[in-house]
Amino acid sequence: MKLHQLVLLTGLAFTGFAYANHHEGNNKRDGDMRDGGMNPMFTQFDKDKDGKISQAELKEGMDKLFVEIDTNKDGSITKEEMQAHHKTMHEKYQGAMQERWKLADKDGDGLLSKTEAESGDMPRLVRDFDKLDKNKDGKLSHEETEAGMKKKYRPH
Repeated sequence: MKLHQLVLLTGLAFTGFAYANHHEGNNKRDGDMRDGGMNPMFTQFDKDKDGKISQAELKEGMDKLFVEIDTNKDGSITKEEMQAHHKTMHEKYQGAMQERWKLADKDGDGLLSKTEAESGDMPRLVRDFDKLDKNKDGKLSHEETEAGMKKKYRPH
């Protein structure tokens, strides 16, 4: 694999795997490194679970990712394939987040209280709750959360 391909795929892996597989299993996050866990990409690449990614494990993971993105199987990734893959990862992430929201929303009102966010194992929402709760009603709406995320992650 050429160096520029490896760099491109590594960058995609860090962003794409943050979307994909982020909320599998029992809805317990497997890894926001900021919370002391393991990044999902790291966990997927560390096949022997020794806490390290060997060059062979990295190559295997990158090869698998390349095959996944190269939908027309011509041995190259086009800008359109990359954009389509990113969109798919984003949609998976959004779906997983919506499912987590529903599970955490114990009273079924479509909003999350701080207590619901805490019991739903959503530490970043809990941490940023007061900043995100723009109308100060003690509950977060989807709109408040999305607006906060867009503001936090918008390009500078």
